Amino acid sequence: MQFEYYSILEIHQTATADEIKKAYRKKAMEVHPDRHGGDKVKEAEFKKLNEAYSVLSDVEKKAHYDRHGTMDNHGQGGGGFGGFGWGFQWGFDAWDLGDIFSSFFGGGMGGGGGRSRARADIWEDIEMRLRVSLEDAIRGTSRKIEFDRSTTCHHCSGKWGTTETCTTCRGQGQVRERVQTVFGVMEQARPCSSCSGTWQRVIEKCSYCHGKWKLKEKTWKTIDIPKGIENGMTIKIRSEANKWADGNGDLYITFTVPDSEGGLTRDGADLHYVVHISPAEAALGVDRSLDLPILGKKEIEIKAGTQHWTMITFRGEGIEKLDRKWGTGNLIIHIEIDIPAKLSSDQKKLYEALLQSEWGKMKKWWLEELFGG
Repeated sequence: MQFEYYSILEIHQTATADEIKKAYRKKAMEVHPDRHGGDKVKEAEFKKLNEAYSVLSDVEKKAHYDRHGTMDNHGQGGGGFGGFGWGFQWGFDAWDLGDIFSSFFGGGMGGGGGRSRARADIWEDIEMRLRVSLEDAIRGTSRKIEFDRSTTCHHCSGKWGTTETCTTCRGQGQVRERVQTVFGVMEQARPCSSCSGTWQRVIEKCSYCHGKWKLKEKTWKTIDIPKGIENGMTIKIRSEANKWADGNGDLYITFTVPDSEGGLTRDGADLHYVVHISPAEAALGVDRSLDLPILGKKEIEIKAGTQHWTMITFRGEGIEKLDRKWGTGNLIIHIEIDIPAKLSSDQKKLYEALLQSEWGKMKKWWLEELFGG
């Protein structure tokens, strides 16, 4: 099937190197055989996944694959070296991927002497979202959060249950075989098929984890929410996610923060608030006492002759920036003059008098311009 490697990794052909790497890591977590009790179907999926990543993570191979949709006849005319097929042509073996797996999970599969474990003692991060109020973002606070994480089974210490040393590989986790090639006889190491490279065989599954080598535990933790946190920002708390013998994953918390609350609106580190006044207040000026949401009492002076949408700025009274060396934002009060839609009889008389006065001044100016002083 052409371009099946992209389907296996569930990515688009335009995916970047980082996106390819991230997709591989996610899929490897899902289909790794040790997470499915040595399931042969998952084992086959895992081999195919590694094959796909081996191609798409290599610039030259990926370029050929993108042009032809397949790796057939790549590099040499015909079907590789002496008909051994693509896998041997590139020195690639679906199970001999210690470097690839190690780059993600800190462990190896196959490799040199000594015991190797296909599971590679991997650890995983946890991502979660947390909604906080605008007030929390302005003032900063702490919050107790609850989440589930996995940990190595304390009963079997992550060994699945009662085990014995594999007799096929004699506890090495791999077997070596001799292969005839055009260059002569070569020796290759493969993970043992009897124990899937884990160097041990499960006799009886652990009654606590049922052979899954891990348990779920509910966790509570109090975290600090810094002043100035913004919508979409993520903080990392090291070693608080899934916990394994050889390392713990990190907890990533992404925040959801509203932009407004009670009429107070946020724009970066600045806060905005709209105050409505009458035409008379705008013309004559007035002092106003405001009760701002979150911020509390604030006294402002509206000067005589204030125009519509005049801004009154209180510097340094907005939100403290996360990078404190850049200081604190401003509080900005916007003055909006409301034109009354309906007037009482007394108000109408006053406005008519004002209008007559304005017309009188205009008439006088017009006569002076027309006939002179």
